[in-house]
Amino acid sequence: MRSRQKQQGLTFISWLVVLIVLGFMVMVALKITPVYLDHFAVKTSLESLQSEPLIGRKQIKDIRKMLMRRLDINNIRHLTKEDITIKRAGGVTRVSIKYEEKRELVGNLALLMSFDDSIELISN
Repeated sequence: MRSRQKQQGLTFISWLVVLIVLGFMVMVALKITPVYLDHFAVKTSLESLQSEPLIGRKQIKDIRKMLMRRLDINNIRHLTKEDITIKRAGGVTRVSIKYEEKRELVGNLALLMSFDDSIELISN
């Protein structure tokens, strides 16, 4: 029978594996946090259009210009006009933003995050 004193704790290899896994998780968190902060700013800019008076009656180019200005103020420069879709059907204007972000991790390993947000603006 082995004594209990020889069966205590983790070995050096076990600690090394735990530290490698934690290090990888921290690295991933550091890469994706700025992306999600930018996405929060994009979503806030999009939702702020609803508070504009008579926004549903404005022309599509004016709505796009207002949204691009809000994104520029929030320092969101990676979105282009092609990422923004504005469609009007009846009295409802649907504004959608769809884009992808890619962050390199290590070597040929990368993270791809897809975002798709939309709002509906109703003519008053």
